[in-house]
Amino acid sequence: MFDWLWVAIGGAAGSVLRYGTTIAVQRWTQSSWPWATFAVNILGSFLIGWLAYLVVGRGAISVQTRLIVMVGLLGGFTTFSTFSLDTLRLIQEGGWRAAAANAVLSVAGGLIAAWAGFNIASSL
Repeated sequence: MFDWLWVAIGGAAGSVLRYGTTIAVQRWTQSSWPWATFAVNILGSFLIGWLAYLVVGRGAISVQTRLIVMVGLLGGFTTFSTFSLDTLRLIQEGGWRAAAANAVLSVAGGLIAAWAGFNIASSL
């Protein structure tokens, strides 16, 4: 029961951090290119990789901390970080084809789904 609470607390904090980061980056760049999303995705991917090493390589993080930070905070900050870690794990396990398929299918599938959702909604 408390595991869900830890994830919720971290997720709320991650969402607020994403919003704040987005505002700050947009103000800083003054650009129409999605620098804010790019920054959030790259930062989230870096952090989940770093934390994954601490969990797997050293066992230095408790289960509650992993749930709050890796699942909740970074999940609320960006799900791209989880996608990146999943793809990295496939590569580390020697699954280059599976990693490439995950990357291509996730990006292409996401774009197609966003396009489909946009077009369906615009036709209603």
